[in-house]
Amino acid sequence: MVCMPDVNIVVTSSTERDLRFYDCTAKTFTLKIIITSWEYMICTMYYQYHKDANEKCILICGDVGGNVRILLFSPVKRGPFRNQAGRALIQLRHVDLQRKPQVLPEMRLVELQRVHSEWVRQVSFYASLHCVVSCATCADSLLMCDLAGSKTHNMFRVDKGIQCFAFDEEAHVLVTGGPDCAVRVWNPFVPTRPGAVLTGHRAAITALVLQNSGQTIYSLSRDRVIKVWDVQGQVCVQTYIDIPSQIGERTPISAVYNKATRELILAAMKIAVLVLDEQLNPQHTDGFTHSRAVAKILYNPLFKVVITCGMDSIIINWDPVTGKRNAMVRDAHTRLLHGELIPVEITAACFDPGWQLLVTGARNGTLKVWNFNTGLCLRNMAIEHMCEVTNCFWVEGRILAVGWNRHVTEFEDTGTASSGKSWETRHSDDVLAAAARSPLSLATASYNSELLLWKLETGQPYRRFSCTDPMLRIKMHYKKRDVSRTTSPTATTTRRASTPLLSTSARLSTPTVGAAVHKARARRVSLGAALPARAQAMRQLAVHAMIFLETRPCTMHDAALMVALENGQVQGWSDHPAGGFQGSFQGVHTVGDYVSAFATDSANRFLFTGTTVGYIKVWLMTNYLMQEQVHVNMPELRVQFPFLWRDRIEGRAKRAVRDQPLPLLLSSYRAHLRSITTMAYIEHMKLVLSGSSDYSVRVWRLSGEYLQTLGSFVPWTLDTTRFPPDVKKVASFTTFKVWRSGWVSRYVPGQVEVDHLRDITEQELRTKTYGTTPPEPLLGRYFELPARPDRHDPIQLDDSLHTIPLYAHLRMASTQPVRRPPTPELVRQTRLRNMRAKKTHFEPSAVASAPTPAPAPSRARANE
Repeated sequence: MVCMPDVNIVVTSSTERDLRFYDCTAKTFTLKIIITSWEYMICTMYYQYHKDANEKCILICGDVGGNVRILLFSPVKRGPFRNQAGRALIQLRHVDLQRKPQVLPEMRLVELQRVHSEWVRQVSFYASLHCVVSCATCADSLLMCDLAGSKTHNMFRVDKGIQCFAFDEEAHVLVTGGPDCAVRVWNPFVPTRPGAVLTGHRAAITALVLQNSGQTIYSLSRDRVIKVWDVQGQVCVQTYIDIPSQIGERTPISAVYNKATRELILAAMKIAVLVLDEQLNPQHTDGFTHSRAVAKILYNPLFKVVITCGMDSIIINWDPVTGKRNAMVRDAHTRLLHGELIPVEITAACFDPGWQLLVTGARNGTLKVWNFNTGLCLRNMAIEHMCEVTNCFWVEGRILAVGWNRHVTEFEDTGTASSGKSWETRHSDDVLAAAARSPLSLATASYNSELLLWKLETGQPYRRFSCTDPMLRIKMHYKKRDVSRTTSPTATTTRRASTPLLSTSARLSTPTVGAAVHKARARRVSLGAALPARAQAMRQLAVHAMIFLETRPCTMHDAALMVALENGQVQGWSDHPAGGFQGSFQGVHTVGDYVSAFATDSANRFLFTGTTVGYIKVWLMTNYLMQEQVHVNMPELRVQFPFLWRDRIEGRAKRAVRDQPLPLLLSSYRAHLRSITTMAYIEHMKLVLSGSSDYSVRVWRLSGEYLQTLGSFVPWTLDTTRFPPDVKKVASFTTFKVWRSGWVSRYVPGQVEVDHLRDITEQELRTKTYGTTPPEPLLGRYFELPARPDRHDPIQLDDSLHTIPLYAHLRMASTQPVRRPPTPELVRQTRLRNMRAKKTHFEPSAVASAPTPAPAPSRARANE
């Protein structure tokens, strides 16, 4: 069978010695032409067409008698296959094409008789030389000749014949393979001897594929082994033996190669698709890290490697410095379906406390412990059959897993047990997000907005909230008969008298919770006893991501837990038993978007958020929802984050946080076209890694410049910034400003380009300083005698600056004397009366007794 795409025809040949042409126009499959009674059965075909409609289309056929027959026709108006009234089906014989051309005048037959003494195994067309190429497993192995068989007639001879061939017309490289298990590389103009012979196969070669201008060869043998050859080095660089046996162990394999996608399609009893280094357009993409969505990114500070897990059930160990793969695990999780092992998506992963092992969770409820450096699976576990694992944690001595079974499952980290013990089932819906703060707390949140805080030491829940109504504390019941009553977050509620009601659907527009508390108290008077009814009518908001800021103290008024809701809000919660909701801020700037991934640094100074639209935002968490307030060096942040520089017209990201002073938005830029699913931060390199459902893991600088994509075909470097090819087509002004390190063209026609809005200069970026550079030497020349005044060289003082830049940003006490406010008249008169009374009381004793020196008056009284 062969396809003829320019005329929408599929042609088939069979053992009945016929050719059948089927019309596939408009989703039909209508038989148009039948050519019967060929002398021999046609066993191979090749179709060649041109972009120019005036060129003839060529259908080359090879039969079991060693003959090559060529059918020529014009594709104009579909040639012989056009629809004609009264002629639905054309039937003719092979002899009619030879002797009666008027039967089908649109088609012409050219025959090359007896060019081989055996079956013709493969045919093709060498367009640059206008030659037909055919091969057979006989001494006259491969023929290259023109259509007339006169100008070019080269015969390549191999003792055991040639089974298959491939050629590159631009490089003029011809590669053949046959029953002798050798791959031969020929110059098509020198048929006497091959230029190279590559050996290594143990069975006959049945298919060949060329890439990289004939410098890379893929050879498929009859024993289902694919070898990759480097022609220049004449070595085998890879041997692939993982072709599934389900395709057919004893059935001959048919192979078709797609140059556009670099996919090799194999078919016998079943069909398999192999990607041979897929060719990508650098104008559209930088490549992909996984073949499906990225599920988890983890950075290991012990081995200094990055681990990525994908929905394709693949675990990859990366070196972030060189961008190379250290190790890879395929089919990490599988399940048996109808006798076949099907790969299962990885949904969760984490390291052990010692950073030496990796645990992964899958969609079918299984967990595995890995040595991620060698790819060895050390242990198998499961929470429940076909129950997705949404999060897993490895705390000291235990492995915890949560998922769609609505409770926490605990495993011992030693031993080989595959099942664990379950904690109480406190959630009434699937658990979507969780976060652990070892050794204190575990937080879990469900699809229906339930938030539970657990004691890691005992496994008991100690607080329960509703994220939709964060001021609503739900009473905890610890008796088994009362557990059923708590399945709804609004079933039994108690209101904290000291904490007001605050809806998460409204944006928090005050820097502290105090103003919100004052407004909520005024609302509570009017709501009264209708609070539970209003909470029941409120739509429950699902929780999609959580993270603990572990360096924050576990106190009543310090928010250490950040929770992302589907309305775009990020809430701050205290995990203290007497704590609770502390405040919230808007984490997105587009309608319908919400935060789907969190990451932070070791000091919890920065909070990185990834959204479903593909934006990355960096927030300064210093002083946000904390009792202890510290000084923030804004000049340093402006040098580090170009997003903070002033704009002539503010973008959406800045306009969305105008009334939101805390936390401070340090950067916002578009990173992916699809949802960001996971993030990680490499602190010592100041790199942000983002994984998305677009199959890629991208590397960014802390300031927001794009560097690379893991697994990209682009040469790896962390020194040169670039633009993501896919995002730059739709990126906003703010995103380009961040990518360009703050450089923005503000050219006005007819004027000299002067950037008055630029508050960070090139000198400041180069020296990482802020303000005007002080003159040398920094401390001046106070130790030198002033020069003698001269008419030619007078002394001139530099008075261009109002202050010395060296001391512009240091906290210094005022040099003026401290002025004491005047004493109020009433206080002054009272003090005078008291002094007079004391003087009158002590006068008699002073006369009778010996004189005693009076004490020194205090400084305050002396001043008075």
